[in-house]
Amino acid sequence: MPTDQTGTAHPMLRALGHELRLARERKGITQEALAAKIHFSNTHVSAVETGKRPPSAELIHRADDALTTGGLLGRLLDAAHEAASREIMPEWFRPWADIEQTATALRTYQQFVISGLLQTPDYARAVLRAGMLTTDETALQRATDARIQRQQILTSKTPPELIMILEESVLHRPIGSPEIMRAQLDSLITASTAGRVELHILPTDIGAHRGMSGSFVLASVPHAPDLALLDTQLRDLMIESPEAVDALRRTWEGLLGEALPQRLSINLIKEAAQTWTI
Repeated sequence: MPTDQTGTAHPMLRALGHELRLARERKGITQEALAAKIHFSNTHVSAVETGKRPPSAELIHRADDALTTGGLLGRLLDAAHEAASREIMPEWFRPWADIEQTATALRTYQQFVISGLLQTPDYARAVLRAGMLTTDETALQRATDARIQRQQILTSKTPPELIMILEESVLHRPIGSPEIMRAQLDSLITASTAGRVELHILPTDIGAHRGMSGSFVLASVPHAPDLALLDTQLRDLMIESPEAVDALRRTWEGLLGEALPQRLSINLIKEAAQTWTI
């Protein structure tokens, strides 16, 4: 849950606590009565209303029902999370985050790690810890929250079609711990079998191939030319040139032709998951 540098809730989450109190008072319900009704402690509800503690999605969902707000508090929570997430993102990444929100299709080739849109929180934290070169747990948690927040596009009313080509070596690269890797690969299997993503594994034994220059993402957006994002050492680069995007599309299509079909890819992920014993 996003917090500010003082450790209290983000300003928009504090404002949500204020709205919770107003909604409760309009209903003529005491803090104690609401706490009992939604099965949270009175201390917990008080801390949320006064901005000393950020609210959980479960608390807000139950409060919406108990106070018959028509989902207002939940919508405010989503807006607060999105705002907090954008503040944590690097300035250069925010335009791409906006593109993800409106994309109808995302096609990605991932060379070294699983796409951020499919990372578990623990896997994301381990990746970010290595990239940020910091032991500041607050900064790591904020960055992890921002990454996981982006994943909400996959469960929205109009999710993009997500097709990911993943190097087989990623399944065996130790990120974090064996427990983290097992949970991450199990999460990939769940996402693919649930229809949220189409996964294709690029076998290591194909040797040299056209995608070895680095990972990238292609985005299709309504009423506009496709765009691309290149993964580089210093920062990701957004590509808008139609010629360059077209060249990346041909590369992606070539990689897809060499990758395993989804059914075989899922079987390979299941086999790799078994090697990460807990």
